[in-house]
Amino acid sequence: MRIILLDDAFAKVHGRMIGELMGLQVRMDVDFCMTGHALWGAYPQVPSLDIYEIRRAEGTAAVATHVHWDGSARHYLRSAGGA
Repeated sequence: MRIILLDDAFAKVHGRMIGELMGLQVRMDVDFCMTGHALWGAYPQVPSLDIYEIRRAEGTAAVATHVHWDGSARHYLRSAGGA
């Protein structure tokens, strides 16, 4: 297994090119973990993807939202947060 961690992935890369680059990772059979501002990974070139978005408003606990991308639509599965 090969896994790549991309921190602030695809910063300053045009939206269409992000899909192409993610598709390249899929074709190369590379598992990847990415961080990035507003980076969803929901592109037609990616057949399946699990997304975890961590959000926190000032003075509140963090909330994790799990979203599954099935290649054509996002499915919001659950949110979990601290007290």
